[in-house]
Amino acid sequence: MVRSYIRRCVVPSLCVIAFAFATSAAAQEKGIGKACPETGDDAPQLALNVDSAPVLAGTHVKLVADGSSPRGAVEYMWRADNGRILGRGNSVEFDTTGLAPGRYDVVAMARATKCATARVVKTVEVVGCPPNLRLSANNVRVTAGELITISAEGVPAGFGLNWTASAGKVTQTANGISIDTADLAADAITISATSAAIPGCSSDLTVAIVRPPVALPDILNFPMTGGRLNNANKAVLDDVSIRGGQDVGSKIIVTGKSTSGERSGLARIRAENARNYLVGEKGVDPSRIEIRVQERTASESGIEIAIVPPGAKY
Repeated sequence: MVRSYIRRCVVPSLCVIAFAFATSAAAQEKGIGKACPETGDDAPQLALNVDSAPVLAGTHVKLVADGSSPRGAVEYMWRADNGRILGRGNSVEFDTTGLAPGRYDVVAMARATKCATARVVKTVEVVGCPPNLRLSANNVRVTAGELITISAEGVPAGFGLNWTASAGKVTQTANGISIDTADLAADAITISATSAAIPGCSSDLTVAIVRPPVALPDILNFPMTGGRLNNANKAVLDDVSIRGGQDVGSKIIVTGKSTSGERSGLARIRAENARNYLVGEKGVDPSRIEIRVQERTASESGIEIAIVPPGAKY
């Protein structure tokens, strides 16, 4: 196209301008200065420093250009057909996020006060998911309520991972996550770590949640014909105070019961008399005692006492 245009020129000086413009188009596209050729005697000296080791996709590779020219200050321009160039001047980063494994060229160009440019190409090799990526835990079988610590192994420092857990309270740590298993209903937790930059790059780990056997309440019953405690009733309550004293964390539930043929309020009187005896005569902490009432709905009259250990329900 340039030659045909020159043949049609009438004014020679215009032909020279057209030729200079065409031969310098590549330099203009790269954004350096005016219509300048890419090489020449006045081109600056240019070196490009970059770590030659392969990097994982998602890594920001730092590139530093070192240009010099006796003609004055050096200007820089960067280009990459894939990935992104972050920054400007002589020091930039090549963002490899989303790139498939392969080799990618990064071009650095420099120009001093004269038109001539220098050009250096460096190749960055991007590799895929770390082959040894795996998750590890302080324990893969824990009792409900314990704290689990999870970390990733086989990855370089700064490798970005997004963490998820199927249950539990997750807290980010310097090397991974921790999971609080308190009040969990699940029997297992699945933890996943997925690369923030490499599609399909992830690792999973399952931790089993073990629940200790729940102790059953110790239940005692005794009949009553009135509201007052007799010696037989007190003997049962003496036994309650002994059993309850073996685990001060246990709760004592006193249920007063009355049948449909008895007067209203009798069930509560029975329960309160039993509680007062345990507190006043046997020294049981009143905060451990709960009163319940089956008012005129029970099948038999009397008192039921349940000694409920911690963790048990009644």
